[in-house]
Amino acid sequence: MNKESYQSKDRWVKIVLLFCLFCFFPLNISAQENSNSRQAKQIFQRAYNHFFGKEGVAFTYKISILGIYHENGSAWYKGDMSKSIHGNTIQWNDGKLLYKLRTNKNIVEIHDPKVNKEDELLQKFKFYPDEFNYHISKQGNDYLVELKAKPDAKNTKMKHVKILIASGTYYPKELKIKILSLFWAKVSFADFKAGNISNTVFQFQKAKYPNCKIEDHR
Repeated sequence: MNKESYQSKDRWVKIVLLFCLFCFFPLNISAQENSNSRQAKQIFQRAYNHFFGKEGVAFTYKISILGIYHENGSAWYKGDMSKSIHGNTIQWNDGKLLYKLRTNKNIVEIHDPKVNKEDELLQKFKFYPDEFNYHISKQGNDYLVELKAKPDAKNTKMKHVKILIASGTYYPKELKIKILSLFWAKVSFADFKAGNISNTVFQFQKAKYPNCKIEDHR
């Protein structure tokens, strides 16, 4: 697979995973909203608290786009730090530098994580919480929170979002995103852990990969 294919694949994984995180913004809850919308935002907020807890979060995931593209992996997040494993790629972001290991090529790329956050494609999928209507229902023992873009929404590219949240723990179990009214991207979560994530998880240990070629992309 060439470099362009790797970058395209990485971006789609980032789009879905970053939305998983950044869709959980603190929400303004108005007294004028109906009770269902208020409850939907409150449950949404509980999931947010797990994702952005000071002690970090870890989970495994399965991504399916159009039922054709599939990706399995693991992710860790804590503040500005992150780590992910998917396919032949392992990434460590310690908040200062991002290290990307291509395990099948023995190449480690060094990136500026701030530059990566400014990826044009990712910016197109920025979440605008006030451009959605919120609704909640029960699905078995769990909560199904749905977000539908308002008719006058101007910025959001996601038109319909469904999030299945476990009752009791308020951990996310499944996320579905409808993009541009054309197709669904689905993420299933497992092994979800909130808290007690060590900072060492996000540090690239160069000594463990002595035979890898280092490429500086900063």
